[in-house]
Amino acid sequence: MEEKKNRHWIFWLIGVLLLTAVLVLIILATKPMPVALLSEYGLGTLWEEGLQMNECAECHTTEEFHSCDTCHDDHGSVEFADVPFSEVVDFTGDVPDPSYLKINAVIPDRDNVGTHITVLKLLADQGVEDFESITFITNDGGSATVEAQYIDETAMLVPYVDGIRFASEQVHASSWLKGIVKIIVVGTERPLTIDGETTSIGRLLLGDTMRVTIEGTDVMLADDNGNVSHAFVANWVQGAPLFSLLHNSHPEEVTITDASGQTITLSGEEIANAVIAMIYDKVTLVLPDRGRSAWPVDIIEIESH
Repeated sequence: MEEKKNRHWIFWLIGVLLLTAVLVLIILATKPMPVALLSEYGLGTLWEEGLQMNECAECHTTEEFHSCDTCHDDHGSVEFADVPFSEVVDFTGDVPDPSYLKINAVIPDRDNVGTHITVLKLLADQGVEDFESITFITNDGGSATVEAQYIDETAMLVPYVDGIRFASEQVHASSWLKGIVKIIVVGTERPLTIDGETTSIGRLLLGDTMRVTIEGTDVMLADDNGNVSHAFVANWVQGAPLFSLLHNSHPEEVTITDASGQTITLSGEEIANAVIAMIYDKVTLVLPDRGRSAWPVDIIEIESH
């Protein structure tokens, strides 16, 4: 009886030794996996990553398999289901709250069949009640303007591989733009007067616009050896050039009135390269050569002299 117990113990010891030997061979024959991965991510996350790597192997060769370049260079990004990447649409024009709308918030459950939001619901959610037209602008420069009379419950925004897409049964399919990055709403009112002509920021943004550079500055970084690198950092603003909107394209001065009734007079030199733009939720005269504190905001009238 005791001999059987000893034999069973010997078999068990041999099995452990064989298993240990196999593990040692595997470790020596292959690159060891960083043990820190287990404590950092856990087995569940590593398992999911392994499944993703298996899908990558369908297209990529072993030489380039699942390196950083595979995802970042070939695909442009890395996508994880629980990470809220913020694709956005610039929602502007004659709207109460111009802002960047997160697509994932506007159209949740994008992977489900039939997911969409009607244009009317989107406008209502953003506080837009009455409007004359809505314009969709794509990431490759395309645009489609649809009048309010053709926007009904069939007009919708649907998920697309490159952002969102517009579709409607009331307009031709050639206007069903994809990759929409900007939406401009033109309202029914014209609260802005320029040399006697009434208009609105939405209408101006649909006309000729110009991009100006503001708040540019040189930034520097010094290394341990005293070498200094330089980069130029700035912001861009897109707006309607002021001079092209005035009756006199070379005025001596302009008088600007804001919503509170206060006026300010600027010389022709001071408004050089000025554009009218929507900054946050205010119609603003952007003066590229001056700081933001000098920009007239909440403008309702501009008159040239």
